[in-house]
Amino acid sequence: MKGPRHFRGPNDELQDQMQTLRGIAGICALGLAMAGALAGAPPNGMPAFGEVLRSDGGGLKALMFPRPVIGVPHGQLPSRMAAPHWKVAQGLILGRWTESAIHRAILQGGSDILSQLLARGGSCNLRHPSGWSPLQLALHCGNQEALRILISHGADPRERGPGGETSLGLALALNSTPMELEILLKAGANPNLPGPGGRPAISALLQVRDLERAEVILRYGGVAGPALYNATVEGDRELLRFLLQHGVKPDEDSTDALLVAAVRGGRCGLVEDILEAGNLSDQELKSRGREGQGPLHLAVAMDRIDLCRALVRKGADVNEPFVCPVTPAFLAWVRPVGFLKSHLQYDSGVTPLMAAADSGNLEMAKLLIDHGARRSVLTSGKSFCAIGFAARRGDVKMMQLLLGVDPEHEERWIKVDLSEQRAWVYGTEDQMLLTTRVSTGKRGFRTEPGEFVITDRHRDHESNIYQGVRMPFFQRLNCSAIGFHEGYCPDHPASHGCLRIPPRSAGRFWDLTKLGDRVVITP
Repeated sequence: MKGPRHFRGPNDELQDQMQTLRGIAGICALGLAMAGALAGAPPNGMPAFGEVLRSDGGGLKALMFPRPVIGVPHGQLPSRMAAPHWKVAQGLILGRWTESAIHRAILQGGSDILSQLLARGGSCNLRHPSGWSPLQLALHCGNQEALRILISHGADPRERGPGGETSLGLALALNSTPMELEILLKAGANPNLPGPGGRPAISALLQVRDLERAEVILRYGGVAGPALYNATVEGDRELLRFLLQHGVKPDEDSTDALLVAAVRGGRCGLVEDILEAGNLSDQELKSRGREGQGPLHLAVAMDRIDLCRALVRKGADVNEPFVCPVTPAFLAWVRPVGFLKSHLQYDSGVTPLMAAADSGNLEMAKLLIDHGARRSVLTSGKSFCAIGFAARRGDVKMMQLLLGVDPEHEERWIKVDLSEQRAWVYGTEDQMLLTTRVSTGKRGFRTEPGEFVITDRHRDHESNIYQGVRMPFFQRLNCSAIGFHEGYCPDHPASHGCLRIPPRSAGRFWDLTKLGDRVVITP
C-alpha cells in the first residue's frame, strides 16, 4: 500500500493541517494502545482493538479526551474513561481537531479495523477536521481497499471536499491509479464534472497523454467534446485511433464535419481510420464540411486520388453532384485552369466525374467510372456531360476513357493530311486498312489540324446548322460541329469545315472506324 499523499486544499491552513496529519500515524498507535489498555484482557475472545470496548446496547458515541493524549503516562487514563462499559472510541481530540477512529484506520491502512468499525455503525461520511471525507482521505493515502470498503458501506463519491473539490477531481490531482478512478466511477462519480483547472477530466487527461486513465473515464460515460475533431485537425493519428476505438463520436455542436476536416488536411491515414470506425462511416460520408460540400467533392477538387480512393471504397456516392452555387471557401480549393470553377458558379448538376474530366486526371476518372459514375449525365443548366469537359480541353485520352476505349491500347487510328486532301485508316502496329480522298474546309472555314477523337456517330445525319442538308455516315470530332461524312469531294478543300468522304469510300470508312478512335489531322 502506498503511503499518505499530499493533501490538496483551498488555502494554506489545510496544508498546515496536513503537516499535523503526518504525525497522526504515530499518535494513532498510542491511542489504539490506550484503547486496548482501557479494556484490559479481552473477555470471551473479543478482539483487542477498538471493539475491545464492550457494548452497553446503545449507539456508538464519540468518547473524547479533554486534552491531547501526547504525554499521558503509560497505564494512566482520564477519569471519564474509568466506567466498566465501553464502546468503540470514535472520537479523539488532538490539539484543536477532532479525529475519529475511522479516520485513523484509513490513515494507518487498517482495512480490517475499518470494516469492523463501519459494520458496527461507524459513519462513512463523517468529515475529517481538515474538511476531507473518509473517501477522500483514502484517496490521499492511495488506499484502494479502504475505498472499496467505504463505498460498500454507502460512502458517496459525489460529495465535495474543501474548495468544492470532487472526489474524482481530487483523484486526478493526486494522480490516483486507473483502478482508484474506476472504483469512484463505478460508485456513481460524475465523469463529466469539471476537474482540476475547471476542465472536464477527460480533457485534462488527453492533454497530458494519460490514455490509460482517460480510457477509464470514457468507459464510464466521459464526454470527449471536441477532442476527436481536434485530433483530426492536428493530425494526431494515435489519439484519433484511441478515441475512435473507445466509441467517441464527433461533437454535435461542431460546425465542421470530421471526415471533411481529415480530407481538408490531406491526411489519408486519418481518413481511412475514420472510415474504418463502423459507427461513423455512413454518417460521415454524407456529411458536409464548413465549405458546404461533402468529403468526396472536396477530395476531387483537391485532385487527391488517394483520398478519393479511400472514400469510394467505403461507399461514397460518386454520382452525387456538387452543391451549387458553391461557397467562396470551396472555390478556393478548385484549380484555376479549366472550366470547372465557372460551371460550379453558374451551372448546376456538376458531378465528380465532370470535375475529374476537367482536371485531366485519368486515374481519378477511371476510379469513379469503376465505382459506377454515370458518363452520360448532363449539367442542369448548360447541358454539358463529362466528355464535354474533356473535349473543350482537347484531352484525347480522357475522351477515349469516357467513351470506354483504353487510351493505351488503340485498335485503330486515322490520319488526315490537309495538304494532300487524303485520309488513311491504320490498325494495330500501323497496318494500313484503308486510304481515301477527302475534301476539307475551304478558305474562311479551314479545318484545324490537331488530335481529335470520334465522340459520336450517326449513320443518317442531318446538319444541325444547315437545315435540310443530309450528312450520311456522320462521325463527330471532339463533340464539335465538324466531323467525317459522305459528300462531294473535288481535288481541293470545299467544305465548311467538315471532312467529306467520297460516296464510294464512305460506307467502308464507316465500317472500319469506331467510337473513340483517335484522329490526327496534319497541315
